[in-house]
Amino acid sequence: MPYPITAGARRASRTQVTRFVFVAACVWASACGDQHIAEPRTRGKIAISSGNAQRGAPGQPLDRPIVLVVRDASGAPVANVSVAWFADDGGAIVPPESVTGADGVAEATWTLGDASVHRGHAKASGYADAVFTASTAVSAELPLDVIQPLGLMTYDGSGQTVHPDYVATGADWAGSADQYLLITPYPNGNAGFENPSIFERVRPVDWAVPAGAVNPIAAPGDGYLSDPDALYVPDRNEIWLYFRQVTSENVIRLTTSRDGVRWSTPVVVAHAPNHQIISPTVVRRSATDWLMWSVNGNSGCTGATADVELRRSSNGTDWSAAQTVDLAQPGLFPWHIDVEWIASRGEYWALYNAKTAGACTTGAVYLATSTDGLHWKTYPSPVLAHGAIPDLQDVVYRSSFAYDESADAITFWYSGARLEGATYLWHSAVQRRLRADVFTTIEVPIPPKAGIALQRELPQLIDFP
Repeated sequence: MPYPITAGARRASRTQVTRFVFVAACVWASACGDQHIAEPRTRGKIAISSGNAQRGAPGQPLDRPIVLVVRDASGAPVANVSVAWFADDGGAIVPPESVTGADGVAEATWTLGDASVHRGHAKASGYADAVFTASTAVSAELPLDVIQPLGLMTYDGSGQTVHPDYVATGADWAGSADQYLLITPYPNGNAGFENPSIFERVRPVDWAVPAGAVNPIAAPGDGYLSDPDALYVPDRNEIWLYFRQVTSENVIRLTTSRDGVRWSTPVVVAHAPNHQIISPTVVRRSATDWLMWSVNGNSGCTGATADVELRRSSNGTDWSAAQTVDLAQPGLFPWHIDVEWIASRGEYWALYNAKTAGACTTGAVYLATSTDGLHWKTYPSPVLAHGAIPDLQDVVYRSSFAYDESADAITFWYSGARLEGATYLWHSAVQRRLRADVFTTIEVPIPPKAGIALQRELPQLIDFP
């Protein structure tokens, strides 16, 4: 039978337990004696304040240290917190452990490992972990002049895609990567699945849905969605994604994200009759200087003409009336467009596929340049024509690009289709080319017979994406 426990025994037992917990806490945290490492009474947070999402090279230290700040539950910085650093990519972080100063700040230098995904994290007892990332340059591992298909796991399971748009973020971006593709599924030409989706760069030809993200980013309540165009807004540390909703009219909506995973409720920023704001593409020159180009397709891709128009904004949400610009490819009409400001060259570059009167199938993608966004210099030959690879055998459609000043090279993300029976199968691909080679190619007129071959007789749908 159990022995009765006296009141004195209970007090002694409580004292022993208290001593045991105190001693154990001292041993676990090394916080006794002359060391005074802070242990939080309430759970707080570690936040990366700078150095996140840098680009670097495996085996080399990043240019800037990873800097974090430890805060308690009230948001106040906490001094004397022991922080352990971990390089999840097989690299090294020096020092492996540091203690926060009076401002709650600690920092370390990260030498990247050889893994394809560069991630690290910082841990401190009682605080939520902080995750930070890095990547190699956008052009790393991409051979020059080789067109490589992209294998993307779309939410519908088809892997068929159209309308890629590339965006790179800044050093303080909170997401798990710093390079993204926004793109829409288009299985066998089914617009019902054409909803904006996000993928982060793992390797130059490998892109994955960010952890925690759910595609599509937005889904229509009516009609269908299409034509995503993304840009990074540094003063807000956000990606802004514009896209087109197609009903009886064209509605341009905007959604924003601070991590690529959670997106705001889309808001309407522009609208016009159907086919009259196609493929919006936005450039932000400053906090008060925004430009949006789009295509006025009049009656649609089977119509006779199409024009490029420019709208302006002081905040990215309120846009002016449209102004027609003089971007015209002789004998053709721009159909979908992507524009970027190339600051180092003082130029806007526009990449666009072009159609003939009455046709939806576009056989090539062209490049134009401008110093003011209104007056454009076009070139006689395309950047890419159909048939370059099997996935783009019959159609080259809306494409995106990024200019790497340090390498003086352009990376292109193409989309297009091949015809199998009566069905178009849509895919995307990537290619890196030296800028000088691109402009040498497009400045030389193509022979007349080759020019005719760019626009062929193909089955026409009611409309293309």
